[in-house]
Amino acid sequence: MVKTARFYLIPDNRDINKTLWGLQDNIRSIKNKAVQILWEWSNFSQDFKKEQGDYPKPKEVLNYSFVSGYLYDKLKAESKLSTSNLSSTLQQVERAFKASEKDFLKGEKSIITFKKNQPLDIHNRAIKISHDKSTFFMNITLMNKAAAKECNDGSCSVHFKAVVRDKSSRAIIERCHDNVYSVSGSKLCYDTRKKMWYINLCYGFENTNTVELDKDRILGVNLSMTHPVTASVFGEYGRLIIDGGELDHIRKTTEARRISLLLQSKNCGEGRIGHGYKKRVEPTEKIGDKIKRSRDTLNHKYSKALIDFAVKKNCGTIQMEELTGISKDKVFLKDWSYYDLQKKIEYKAKEQGIDVVYINPAYTSQRCSKCGCIHEQNRNGQEFICLECGYKTNADFNASQNISIKDIDKIIKEDTKNI
Repeated sequence: MVKTARFYLIPDNRDINKTLWGLQDNIRSIKNKAVQILWEWSNFSQDFKKEQGDYPKPKEVLNYSFVSGYLYDKLKAESKLSTSNLSSTLQQVERAFKASEKDFLKGEKSIITFKKNQPLDIHNRAIKISHDKSTFFMNITLMNKAAAKECNDGSCSVHFKAVVRDKSSRAIIERCHDNVYSVSGSKLCYDTRKKMWYINLCYGFENTNTVELDKDRILGVNLSMTHPVTASVFGEYGRLIIDGGELDHIRKTTEARRISLLLQSKNCGEGRIGHGYKKRVEPTEKIGDKIKRSRDTLNHKYSKALIDFAVKKNCGTIQMEELTGISKDKVFLKDWSYYDLQKKIEYKAKEQGIDVVYINPAYTSQRCSKCGCIHEQNRNGQEFICLECGYKTNADFNASQNISIKDIDKIIKEDTKNI
């Protein structure tokens, strides 16, 4: 089981900030160049398949067994990162590219680009935790030798004091230090609001959960604007429905505040005039950070409630709508970071030994979970009334009932052949 804990860090030398910001700019450039190479390889692979009938092998074309090896050798000369950190970074970029490659090729998504303030990927062997009495420190190897020469002390690593605010955080860092928990690849980030560095420390330990959940019991999960999460087991009345009022209130108030600040920036005071565009829109960026934090908090809250419900219902499998395809019709889910919610559900499910399965969402909201009739007029807002059998219920609950059926997307595909 792998989890993440956040620790704010105070560097021994404040002047190191410039070096770390320089690393962020360097890693941004490396990532975007890696994406460009991967995109070129993807297009070449598609053309090669059309001509030869099969995809090319990297060994025969690039003289590398894996594309990641080619990326590393191609970009290492431009990198300021240590070799292990660079490898971790390029592997993550490749995984992110492959996850959306089909959508890129179809034109359904824009090619990923990496913006400013990139997190610094840290290999697990690059993190050394120490302590002096009650104070904990982290020595993090970040740079290669060439980049280290540009620093005052010439060291490849940066020494930080860890800010440990509560007993829970202290227990985690102590266990990582004592090797009770194993440290995994982590990320060093800069908080522009607090003007501090922090590490998202990934640590792992053996799952001691001994509760055996029934893999054949599927919890269907529907996400919508009115009810962010609706979950149920097929044929059972018991359900989890989370009302979207809190979420919608945050979304509307923060967006209204953002628009108000943007309008104010046109007639801002002398303190913000003459400092360029960035200074004028600084308050709106802070609002954006608030929205992100609110989304993160609510997604944690919703995912925990869902997993607790799954355990209560003895469900060893959670079934959800696949992300691709949903963003076209349900823009709100995309705006509210539906992907982030799914990822939080995934890792919390893994902690409990629950499998997560994704299905094609087509027609799940139009299909009657009682008789199987599919018709677009079955659903009217939050009310579902089947035109065939007259079954009447909440529309989100009906959708979750459909989603909780094993292989429902295959069943619907078969039933809609003539539609």
